[in-house]
Amino acid sequence: MFGRVQALLWPAGGFGRAGRYLARRIIRIKGSPHAIAAGVASGAAVSFLPLPGLHFILGAILALVARGSLLASAVGTFIGNPWTFPLIWVGGYRIGRWLGFGEGAELGEGALGRRLTGVVKDLWQGKFAAAAVDSWPVMAPALVGGGLMAVVVWVSFYFLGRKIVAGYQARRRQKLEAGRARRQMARTDAATASFGEESKA
Repeated sequence: MFGRVQALLWPAGGFGRAGRYLARRIIRIKGSPHAIAAGVASGAAVSFLPLPGLHFILGAILALVARGSLLASAVGTFIGNPWTFPLIWVGGYRIGRWLGFGEGAELGEGALGRRLTGVVKDLWQGKFAAAAVDSWPVMAPALVGGGLMAVVVWVSFYFLGRKIVAGYQARRRQKLEAGRARRQMARTDAATASFGEESKA
């Protein structure tokens, strides 16, 4: 159990290695560059919404709408993790407040943390109505700000991802074609050599 938690918080080999592994998994997903890029973009985008527990579902729905890969959308949601969520949610909240959403004075990071801790406590105790009321002053601006960030993330990930995947698939096709050509040439050479030996006989 402790090993799983540790792997979640700090992947074996560090985040650089984990990032490279994730990138390789993405570009090797079967599908068109559009489908893979749209799927990853969808998963990454919904991770900027303050709706933990719903990211896989929302990513899949958005991927279906964009005709993207469901598998790629699931991989894309990994941009939201215990290390990035605090930055993402505080950023979304700040943007939402800057745009004028939310009531009262803007909460500092300490007060924001206490408010969210209270909401989690309400949910744990089954006080769902209290959790909704307590979370709304934070949730409203965070949803607006997170939604705007999600749009920017989707567009950025889509166009960058499509270019990377298209380039990878083109290089892979060239390698496969070159391999087939070498094998065909080897078979031709072998057949020519065999025919030559039969002619001499």
